[in-house]
Amino acid sequence: MDDNRVTERRLNRIEKAKLNTTIMLATSIIMGVVSFAERTIFNRFFIADYLGLYSFFNNVIGVLSAADLGLGTSIAFALYAPLEYRQEDQIAAIMRFFRKAYQIVGTVILLCGIGVMPFLSFLLNTEIPLSSVRLYFLFFIFKTVSNYYFGYKETLLAANQEQYKITLVNNVSWTILYLIDIAISIFTQNFLLYSISIFVINLIRAAILNIMTSREFPEMRKYKGARIDQANIRHLIRNTKGLIMSKLSSVLVSTTDSILISAMVGTAFLGKYSNYQMITTGLMTVSTVLPKSITAGVGNAGVTESKRMISKSFDALNLASFLIYSSLSIILINISNPIISTFFGKDRALPMSSVILIWINFYLNNQREILLTFKSSLGLYWEDRKRPMIEGLTNLVISIILGYWWDFNGIIIGTIFTNIAINLMIEPRVIFHDGLRSSAFWYYVTVIGRFTMSAIITIITLVINSFLPFTGILGILIKAIVSLIVIIVAFMIVYHNNPNAKIISDTVKIAFLDKRNKNPV
Repeated sequence: MDDNRVTERRLNRIEKAKLNTTIMLATSIIMGVVSFAERTIFNRFFIADYLGLYSFFNNVIGVLSAADLGLGTSIAFALYAPLEYRQEDQIAAIMRFFRKAYQIVGTVILLCGIGVMPFLSFLLNTEIPLSSVRLYFLFFIFKTVSNYYFGYKETLLAANQEQYKITLVNNVSWTILYLIDIAISIFTQNFLLYSISIFVINLIRAAILNIMTSREFPEMRKYKGARIDQANIRHLIRNTKGLIMSKLSSVLVSTTDSILISAMVGTAFLGKYSNYQMITTGLMTVSTVLPKSITAGVGNAGVTESKRMISKSFDALNLASFLIYSSLSIILINISNPIISTFFGKDRALPMSSVILIWINFYLNNQREILLTFKSSLGLYWEDRKRPMIEGLTNLVISIILGYWWDFNGIIIGTIFTNIAINLMIEPRVIFHDGLRSSAFWYYVTVIGRFTMSAIITIITLVINSFLPFTGILGILIKAIVSLIVIIVAFMIVYHNNPNAKIISDTVKIAFLDKRNKNPV
């Protein structure tokens, strides 16, 4: 392949990643601020049961959404090559198949959701009238179903390295929603209006993205008779089979914790936990900007680049991921309880042992993001088909057992154990052995070393901050700054001569300063 063409492609991926990252980061921060304000006001005007109800609904819907069996991810992978080589007939054929499949999935979710409603009384421990709970739940179902009927085209934008368009529409829509919900919380305290507003804004959001995609890709209407190539069909079937287990296990791990907390500990306690989830979700929205921004770029590289080059990119991105997620975890271990106490009330704060477990789980989940990005982009779900079900069942069983003995902490420890014993042991081998064609040994060594370093930094920051007398907003700021200073000093000592750190620095310079006469990796 011509060197100029290779360089042009790499620069193009960096430019698109830069655009994705910039817009996603800016709009996510704005949305995060408004979201935090909305949650603060919600805590002031609604009892904790409603917070727990909101979290519970989202997790039950997450279980029902397993009906798509990872089809969207398989479709995204199938689109990388047609988009790279402008095979318009294949783009049209794949998306037409996707539309039909998602309409079926949406219908299945609707029927399953209605079928779950009679059993809500067995899953909830709340004083809210059951008739009201069922009505609220119905609008959450409608919101999810609308995504499948109208939002399937988003995958095409994401596969074309235009995630920023999706993020822009999403974050503007949710910012408007949060402002509406603030008004509802202050003036009506009506959770039914709250539920309806979520459904309506989401429907408008999906419709806008649908229209945007149709205008950008008119070939979806032009090639009405086109059929998917046999090679693409084989890839779709193979990846979808692999994704079935991955999707089901993801549901068991990510959604059952909240359901177990509601059933075993109480919906009100789940409401307190949901405040921490709000912080973790907001941070994930910002911190996953990096993997989301480069997912399609990695998929494109998988079509055009060598394994050595992809492996080199993985090492640098993995370090960048660690620097981001470990920093956030360390800082939030120090300031999350002061944040909850200051803005939501001291009665909404959890014990420090629970806080530490929440942020360890956050750290482990986010450290997987780059692994998941490369697994998705390189189409390795078939190779990883055995691990997910082991993960899901292990998490469910251990969380129930430990939850019986230690309540909330036991449930979270079960998830942490699963992440370490199953995911961090098996998943990297699939990425390296089947995707990058190399050994995963040094990855495991690196993970252990980085986790140990993070633990040491966390202990140092907690000890220093324990001597600080400041409280309230000032205390939050000072503790965050102290933690950040310790983190920066530690990272500079350890990584000042690291070659991957230099790659990160050089890539940032290429993307944001001067691209001329540069040859990006």
